[in-house]
Amino acid sequence: MNGQQNKQTGTENQNKTGTETISLNGEVVKSYEDGDFMVLVYKIIPEVSSPLEEFYMVSLDDTTTEIVWGVGADIEEALKNAEMAYDAIPPNLPNPFKKALDEYGDDNE
Repeated sequence: MNGQQNKQTGTENQNKTGTETISLNGEVVKSYEDGDFMVLVYKIIPEVSSPLEEFYMVSLDDTTTEIVWGVGADIEEALKNAEMAYDAIPPNLPNPFKKALDEYGDDNE
């Protein structure tokens, strides 16, 4: 994927005093192609005053939809969580996150 994508989203957190909105900024930091699929790794950065720490989110884009499959404190953890979640659904299809995790490991040796 060429260039960087930036996305911003808001989440609502119910707390004792009411509803709190937290703004999150997401940036694609890695992408892996696997046939008709694209595995995208986003770095999610909460606003400065947020109690949340930054994290990584992994999604699968099949050109018509993009679905989040894994979240983690680092890229490897998010990819592993996505791989496990994908393996848990039937039928047993080739796992695009396994290939992405293998490529990530090769890049970081």
